[in-house]
Amino acid sequence: PTNDQSGILNILEDEKAQSIIELLNAEEQEEIAEIMGYPDDSAGTLMNTEVFTLHNSITAGEAIKTLQDQEDAEMVFYLYITDDDDRLVGVISLRALATTPSSTKLKDIMIKNIHSIRPETDQEEVARIVAQYNFLAVPVLDSNSRLLGIVTVDDVVDVIREEATEDFLRMAGAGKDREILLKSSWENAKTRLPWLFASWIGGVIAASIIGIFEDMLANIVTLAAFIPVILGMGGNIATQSSTIIVRGMATGRVNIGGETKLIFKEIKVGLILGTLYGMLLGVFAKFTFTGAPDNLGFVVGLSICASMIVAATVGTIIPLILRKLDIDPAIATGPFVTTSIDILGVLF
Repeated sequence: PTNDQSGILNILEDEKAQSIIELLNAEEQEEIAEIMGYPDDSAGTLMNTEVFTLHNSITAGEAIKTLQDQEDAEMVFYLYITDDDDRLVGVISLRALATTPSSTKLKDIMIKNIHSIRPETDQEEVARIVAQYNFLAVPVLDSNSRLLGIVTVDDVVDVIREEATEDFLRMAGAGKDREILLKSSWENAKTRLPWLFASWIGGVIAASIIGIFEDMLANIVTLAAFIPVILGMGGNIATQSSTIIVRGMATGRVNIGGETKLIFKEIKVGLILGTLYGMLLGVFAKFTFTGAPDNLGFVVGLSICASMIVAATVGTIIPLILRKLDIDPAIATGPFVTTSIDILGVLF
């Protein structure tokens, strides 16, 4: 199929790709040029242009006979119906066609409300539509509603895998290159350098905060023992909240307008878990460090409780803010969230 041809050519170097294109006939070259002319990661680069269509005036019996001659059709579970101007006006499932009396005209049984996309539509949006409605294919239309091609579910599965990989890499602060394992050590390091720099800055600020309370830590050395657990628990709950929000955005569960309710829900989660673990840590401190001041348990318990509440809130708010700024929220869960929580955790 033409979309797979263009995918292969995009992997090759320009000279090699051009030499292969020149071996194709004029019609194939034109189709390849059209597909490769669309933006990367768009519906246009995924669509198959070899689509089987039927005219809305023919009968079901005539449609079945025509269908039997189409051995090379890409996907005939859906049959796309066009009018005299070649505009897409309806769709019929293969099951509906096979169970309809042969004398019935297609325009009387076709579904007129069609979910379609434009060739410029981002592939992630295509994947969302297919997943939401359980489609086997989605038609791609131009500005005049003429059918350019279809994006089939097998191509969408590849997109879902690629987009998930890209999001996971961004969330971990490892860039967004899906082929990062094929890169050299230097290219790998260069990609991850800026993300780790954010963590480094956060670590320096956290170290400075510890320096401010140096005298207190010198007098009560036991306090230093609780810094790792407070940082760890805060970082974990922040990452959980961010992951839930980013995933919710990707699946359409997090709707614009419902952000306030979502933030308060995560604050409640942070309060419940913070109170529980604050009590556990307070009891542990009280009975383990018997020579420490009497209020040590209360102090460390309150610290981890405050840290977890704030961490859950920050982990929820940052992806929402990034979406408002039209920045991919997937980048929020890594260094930005954990660095801010490290600073706040040490401060608490």
